Amino acid sequence: MNTDITALLEIEWSTILPFLMPVVILNISLIGVALYDWVKRKDLIATPYSWLMAILLVQSLGPILYLVIGRKVIRNDYSQKS
Repeated sequence: MNTDITALLEIEWSTILPFLMPVVILNISLIGVALYDWVKRKDLIATPYSWLMAILLVQSLGPILYLVIGRKVIRNDYSQKS
């Protein structure tokens, strides 16, 4: 395992940052939109806390999976039918 962090000091961050910032902003926006939707719909979706963990821990892919799949999985509440 390489633990030498001096390589990070040799990187020219001013050339990388313009390409890196849109990715970071997109990722933060996806997490924000997914969290906003999760808060609004957490009583309706099945397994809401597992989706919350996916949104927060699986960067970029978790919010996309929640917005595409997680919103459609509706909780079946059989206690209200009888």
